[in-house]
This record gives sequence, structure tokens and C-alpha cells, in this order.
Amino acid sequence: MSIKLEIITSEKNVFSGDVDYVGVKSADGELGILPKHVPLITELVEGKVTWRLNSKNEEVNISGGFLEVVNNTVTILADRIN
Repeated sequence: MSIKLEIITSEKNVFSGDVDYVGVKSADGELGILPKHVPLITELVEGKVTWRLNSKNEEVNISGGFLEVVNNTVTILADRIN
């Protein structure tokens, strides 16, 4: 089972694909998101967005933004990729 991840800035689509896990730093602390996560909207702070697919981890640094989880899709609207 996987979850769809989309990372978007105002300038480009940074990543779009199915992943096993998403980790972010929200205004309320660290969040780990797995498939079938409950719906969620939260503000993101500067830090790493990490994701895992088939035991391979990848990451990007963002300057902040927002995250939405709905219908097994994680959408990250990043202010900027650092």
C-alpha cells in the first residue's frame, strides 16, 4: 500500500509519485504520514520533507508552506525549495 505525494512551489512541480511514507516538520512538531492517514491540513515550517519508496529515502528542504492529506494523497504547497 502506498500514498500519493505531490510537492509543489509557485514555480514548479518538485515531486509527484507514490511513496510509502512522508515526514515533515509542522508548526506543531514532527509528523509522519503513512497510507490511509486521516484528513489533515497543517502549516509547515522550515525544514526537511522526507519520503520513502521501496526502502529508499529522499528529501528536500523547504522554507515553509502548507500540507494537506485527503483521500490517500499528501499535497505540500511549499513557499520555496532551499
